[in-house]
Amino acid sequence: MHVRIDVRMHVRTDLRMHVCTYYLRTYARTYARTYAHTYRKTFAITYACTDVRTYVCTYVHTYVCTYVHLHLRTYARTYVCTYVRMHVRTYARTYVCTYVCKYVRTYVCTYIRSYVCTLLCTYVCTYLQTYVSTYVRTYVRMYVCNYIRTYVCTTYAQISVFIPARLKNLLLNSVV
Repeated sequence: MHVRIDVRMHVRTDLRMHVCTYYLRTYARTYARTYAHTYRKTFAITYACTDVRTYVCTYVHTYVCTYVHLHLRTYARTYVCTYVRMHVRTYARTYVCTYVCKYVRTYVCTYIRSYVCTLLCTYVCTYLQTYVSTYVRTYVRMYVCNYIRTYVCTTYAQISVFIPARLKNLLLNSVV
């Protein structure tokens, strides 16, 4: 009985060693190399190319096209419509009302007023004074003197008998 146990033990041990070392290792290697590699490759391709791509594309598309796009539009509208417009309006008002109006006022009120007043005063005062004085001296004096002379001569010709000749000549010559 002892021999039988030894043989059995050796057979078992040899079988185990042989099966475990050779077949199991070969099977494990084959399984690991073929099935696991194929499964890993298939799973990686399926997961990466389908699930991840779908999730990433959906998430990115959703995030970019809705959230970011919406927020950028809202932010841009808010920024442009309130902040920039307000600052541009404020700057334009400040610039126009202070610099342009001040410049225009200064130009109009100083230069043009000075030029116009100087020109008008010079032209009007000089020309009109000369014209009026010449006109008054020439025409008015001539008409007034002629009228007075004519009136005096015709009216007082009748009473010239009573006026001495010397006073008569003095009156007629002094009017001219």
